[in-house]
Amino acid sequence: MNYVIYWLEKNSKVTWGITLMYMLIIFFLSSIPYPPQPLPLKFYAPVIEHIIEYAILGFLLSVAIKTKNEKMQRWTIFWAIMIATIYGITDEIHQLFVPGRTASVLDAFLDCVGAILGSLLKILLK
Repeated sequence: MNYVIYWLEKNSKVTWGITLMYMLIIFFLSSIPYPPQPLPLKFYAPVIEHIIEYAILGFLLSVAIKTKNEKMQRWTIFWAIMIATIYGITDEIHQLFVPGRTASVLDAFLDCVGAILGSLLKILLK
């Protein structure tokens, strides 16, 4: 996994491209009215989905935002979490305009939790 992170950091244009495409996928998926949910996991499925979805985004952003200055490394993680969280909030606002979807403070909170976990995962794997 270190090699993948190293490669992504070296190829920042590709990493930013992957990150932006992933953000577009999130936007597209949240534009689907009345998304189907598995019945036995009616409550837990959205919770798990939000955390995993934004953990991936937090990971990608923490790799894409890089600095050579060691003291600035912790700010990289901070900005990755902030960008992913703000994107999650704007995604919840976007869902207000999609039939069958609602905005939820809990979902935005879960997006933030996922972003934190994804950014921490990058630190642990590096």
